[in-house]
Amino acid sequence: LLLLAFAYLYLKGLSNWDRPSHPISRWQKASFFTGIFLIFIALQSPLDNLSEHMLSFHQLQHFLLRMLAPLLVLLGAPLTPVLRGLPPWVLQGFVRPTVRHPLARAAYDKLTNPVISTGLFMGVLYLWQIPGGFNLALRNEFVHALMHITMMSSGFIFYWAVIDPKPRHSRVHYGVRVLYLGLIVLPNTILGAAITFSRSIIYTGYQDVYQPFDMSLLTDQQIGGLMLWVPGDMMSILVAGIVMIMWYEREEAANNASQPAP
Repeated sequence: LLLLAFAYLYLKGLSNWDRPSHPISRWQKASFFTGIFLIFIALQSPLDNLSEHMLSFHQLQHFLLRMLAPLLVLLGAPLTPVLRGLPPWVLQGFVRPTVRHPLARAAYDKLTNPVISTGLFMGVLYLWQIPGGFNLALRNEFVHALMHITMMSSGFIFYWAVIDPKPRHSRVHYGVRVLYLGLIVLPNTILGAAITFSRSIIYTGYQDVYQPFDMSLLTDQQIGGLMLWVPGDMMSILVAGIVMIMWYEREEAANNASQPAP
């Protein structure tokens, strides 16, 4: 229901936006709805049930929630459409007073600082890969939901600072964003490799549940480590490429604007 409400606000905001200052292209709309669909797949499809029985599917679920879906949603530049889709009483009574509040502005500045957003992004990942917390999430629905909420939230915060969706204009230079994307590769690789090459079962919570496929727990754990390691590193490189393209387009637009008209 939350995903449907978010998609509805996006569409309603686009229909109410007669003269857009930054038009939303077709590929951006497709990116937004693909991201929404991936969140739905991660949480409401058989993938969610399989994640409670196999680490490999759990790591795939986390990859969708933490890395891929937030990126695609933010590439759809949802801020203005969603705000325009809100009822006026919500916009005037809640959103604007919150945005203007000094504490909210200070918290926003802190969270969008690339050092803090990157630390939060990787810190949440490492926190939930600790066997104690991970095994507890397998047995407790509330803790499991908290795991997913914090992972997805850290993904949105991180990519918000990196992608800089319009109409927001970040003060962080594009080169610094590429640097931070490169920096997260090392800790992600270390964590993924540690799980992949472990000779013992790290997440013992899977020993107590039914295994739907004819696969040993150690093999499943190795695949789970690879799911964390390889796609995570590839996403960082891919997003760094996207940021470099945005950087190039920004520089080209600035150069064209600075040249005198013939």
